[in-house]
Amino acid sequence: MATTTNLYQHLLEKFSYYSTDELIQLNNDTILGQGWGSSKATFRTALISTFSKRGLDLSRIVSKEDGFTSVKHVPVRLEQNTLIPLQQ
Repeated sequence: MATTTNLYQHLLEKFSYYSTDELIQLNNDTILGQGWGSSKATFRTALISTFSKRGLDLSRIVSKEDGFTSVKHVPVRLEQNTLIPLQQ
């Protein structure tokens, strides 16, 4: 668990230096890649957290229901400060 936490904190720090367009490309490359191990899930969680910290509207890809948060595993584009799922 400590390794995952350390990785998450490391990624948050690194992602702070990326442009929003670079982060969107990383998200899309991650989604379209094969497999979903714990490291890849941590990577995506750090991406989503970075988007949120930048004030982007995540309502089209993140939903909360009955106390659970769900994040759609979709490539996205930015439109008027909102992350929009791409049609697959």
